[in-house]
Amino acid sequence: MRRRSETLPLGVDIGAVRTRVALVERDADGHPRLTAVAARPTGTDAAIALADARAELRTRERRCVLALGLPEASLRVASFPAMRSIERARAARFEAARHVPYPPAEIVVRVVATGEERFAIGIAHRPALAARVAAAKRAGLRPSAVDDASFALARAFPYADAIVDIGERATHLIVPALPIPAVRSLAIGGGAFTAAIVASLGLDGIAAERRKLTLGLAGAGEHVRSSLIGELAAALTDHRAGARSEIRSIALAGNGARLAGLAEALEAAVAIPVRLGTLVAGACEGLPLDVVRAASPDWGLAYGLALWDEAA
Repeated sequence: MRRRSETLPLGVDIGAVRTRVALVERDADGHPRLTAVAARPTGTDAAIALADARAELRTRERRCVLALGLPEASLRVASFPAMRSIERARAARFEAARHVPYPPAEIVVRVVATGEERFAIGIAHRPALAARVAAAKRAGLRPSAVDDASFALARAFPYADAIVDIGERATHLIVPALPIPAVRSLAIGGGAFTAAIVASLGLDGIAAERRKLTLGLAGAGEHVRSSLIGELAAALTDHRAGARSEIRSIALAGNGARLAGLAEALEAAVAIPVRLGTLVAGACEGLPLDVVRAASPDWGLAYGLALWDEAA
């Protein structure tokens, strides 16, 4: 007997500019299907954006999975000799404190065994974590988990050997691996492209953002794109030098991924095929294919978060 469709916890991507909420249901055969994504400007109160997005989805589901990523969260692998769990937790906190820019009192640490004497350490900035959870609760949601953004993006684009996630304030290079992805953060994001257009053409921020989305840089602020591509090429070279696996494909994600000419310029610089991230076939049955293709880079994180229950 086939079971009825089941709603998974909502995938909640609270971005600096926009907030996205993904509704995913498991169909009668047990396969997760993206039903809809609602997006709202984050504004000054993410809780309002979340409540509005959930209302648009018209779902009664309140469980959700949130995300944190660099610099508010990071992952590490460490080896510990045989010891009690409380001692291992203390050792993990000591290890974490060596690698984060915030005080030890503001660190949240979780330790998961990945093999004999090998452990994955998840590190989060307590105020950032608390703010995410509080916003969700004020929106009437019940957080089930807070996942690292790199895991969620790897679930959304499982075919890619590397993912370049271009956010408003930073770009992250994610190379999926076991037990944790390799992540490099670069201090150039979509906001830097907009600022470069403002500086080059004297436009206001709104007009510059509109031009960026329709024309790309089109000669204004090309140096910013060149800087980002140079940093990504250097990061990929560093990874290749120490990695056992070859990177054969790169998926672009994030709202900044659609910048005209970016994929082509990066592919020319690194000699690796670069494409806009697209959700896998069958993930979005019932949604128009052209909409899915256009929106996939922006939906990827929220969709991958909704799949957390599948991977847990």
